[in-house]
Amino acid sequence: MKPPVEVGLILALTTQGLAVRSYEPMSAFAREAERLGFHSVWLCDHFFTLPPGGPRQERIRQAMERPTEPESSPTDPLLEAWTTLSALARDTSSLRLGASVLAVGYRNPALLAKMTATLDVISGGRVEMGIGAGWVEAEYRAYGYEFPKASVRVAQMEEAVRIMKIMWTEPEPNFEGAHFRIERAYCNPPPLQKPHPPIWIGGEGPKVLGVAARHADGFNARYWPPERFAERAAELAAGCRAAGRDPAELRSSVMVLVVPEKDPAWADAERRNFPSTPDSGIIAGDPATCIERLWAYIDAGVRRLLISIPNLDKNPERLRLAGEEILPALIEAGG
Repeated sequence: MKPPVEVGLILALTTQGLAVRSYEPMSAFAREAERLGFHSVWLCDHFFTLPPGGPRQERIRQAMERPTEPESSPTDPLLEAWTTLSALARDTSSLRLGASVLAVGYRNPALLAKMTATLDVISGGRVEMGIGAGWVEAEYRAYGYEFPKASVRVAQMEEAVRIMKIMWTEPEPNFEGAHFRIERAYCNPPPLQKPHPPIWIGGEGPKVLGVAARHADGFNARYWPPERFAERAAELAAGCRAAGRDPAELRSSVMVLVVPEKDPAWADAERRNFPSTPDSGIIAGDPATCIERLWAYIDAGVRRLLISIPNLDKNPERLRLAGEEILPALIEAGG
């Protein structure tokens, strides 16, 4: 029997139109997602929003140079991830809670380990730890963080994952690395989940995949088509074997935009609203069309789908349509 398919709902991404802008509707959507049977809710770890069109770095430049223009303003509301997850923990009872993904440079890893353990206790053991190397240099600079080269950020991420595991599982947590150190960094109370909350690594490139293969419980990819996922899954499996791990220990998830619209004109219009998202990353159409394309990921071996529904706060019926007509078919396919 195949492992079950888990479907998570992303309520905030950095691209404008992909984040619920205020807490009350976000909480309402989370509670509705829980009622509909979604597995989890996820938030991004960003401070600015970016316009939806054009190359990524160009969008960042536009947002910073023209902050008062509505179509490119980085000042659109975007709730801080961990604070918001803590509030959602009190407003929900069964949804798992995660950030996809936290930037390693924004929080000291020992503090992040403590924050995660506390939220795991508060939520009754529902935290998923997603972490990445970080990429929006403008955010780093604006908030006063150093932005080292990519290889250093990836090395920092690896040390952060090791520190979190040590603090969550060892009675005398000590670590000395090239970037971080801890000395008897006790973490009490520890997380409820044993041996620790699942650690998901997100990102691109062979070095990131290598860290995931050595240390993570899961790897999250963004907008990959099913065939690319299958290729990368083989690379991750090889990395696991090289690290002495069973590849079956490492789970994988894929993030995509899903626009459930029975009116083809509305579906096409929404697809055009996100020109920087590759065709493989946006699935728009009636429920049957969405199901067919999402099934392709399941056939490729994906067992967790993280979906972002564009402009959800303006089109709340899309969540109902996804939950009532798409979600059951995906869960059934996994079984």
